[in-house]
Amino acid sequence: MSDAAPPPERKRRLFFALWPDAAVRQQIARATWPAVRRAGGKPTPAEKLHVTVAFLGAVGEARFARLLALEPPRVGPFELVLDRLQFAGRKRLFWLTCRHLPPPLLALEQGLWQALEPLGFQREPRLFRPHVTLARRARGVDEEIRAIRWPVDALALVESTPDGDSTAYQVVHTWPL
Repeated sequence: MSDAAPPPERKRRLFFALWPDAAVRQQIARATWPAVRRAGGKPTPAEKLHVTVAFLGAVGEARFARLLALEPPRVGPFELVLDRLQFAGRKRLFWLTCRHLPPPLLALEQGLWQALEPLGFQREPRLFRPHVTLARRARGVDEEIRAIRWPVDALALVESTPDGDSTAYQVVHTWPL
């Protein structure tokens, strides 16, 4: 009989996100590249561009299985118009956001948390500010941008894993809206 403790449960670092297709990612990257270059810092690679809807943190396998069985709110497809560049000073993030939040996105975020809280997940206390992070450790720039129209029709569950001095993202499941 062994006194060895069982191995620790594998935990996944997860978040729910709007994950653009390749065409939208390229449109965002092309439209924002001049501003990102002027802002400096570490640019976000195009394949990592997304909007986080709910950050969950480290999740064990049992709760992961419950997430896969979750039925997020069916808000229907909507258009996200990304038309504003902003600099978040304290964290030195340069991001792309929307001047007008589409009601279906707000309903998705609120409904998702209503489904997550009974599973033991806790919403962050800060206000939901949907954005696409373009660069980290950046300087503030005041730029205008032509609106980017993103047709959103799915919600993704994404796993993030350390990858050297960066983070790798993998979409593990999607749900239609």
